[in-house]
Amino acid sequence: MGLLRMTVLVLVAAAVTGCASGEAFVDRSYTVRSVKKQKLPGYNGTLTVCYDGDAPTEKRDHLASEACEVYGLQAILIQEYKWQCRLTVPHLAVYSCVDPNMRLANGSYINPFMPGQVDRWVRGQKTEKADDGDQDQ
Repeated sequence: MGLLRMTVLVLVAAAVTGCASGEAFVDRSYTVRSVKKQKLPGYNGTLTVCYDGDAPTEKRDHLASEACEVYGLQAILIQEYKWQCRLTVPHLAVYSCVDPNMRLANGSYINPFMPGQVDRWVRGQKTEKADDGDQDQ
């Protein structure tokens, strides 16, 4: 029985220290992987950053910005959740990857990865240009 306890203790210690970096990081566990192409964080317009209570906001924002820059987009913090990530980095921040120029008439950002939202934005741009042309006459 002593050997079994020692083995369990060693395995638990190894598991905890293996995850004990405490550094903020972009969570890649939810991204879908396929043989043809690996999808990167932000591929659907959102990404998550795991962090601990000591991580400065600038660090989290920087990590999210780097992930969104792959797509030529900017990161905007949407929501923060406490105790939703890993043991050593328990908190979670959700970011959207957006194009600051792609906004609806009400000022809300669109998700550039959702064709329906992009189509609605394009139609809105055409309507605005047509309205501007009518005012010029």
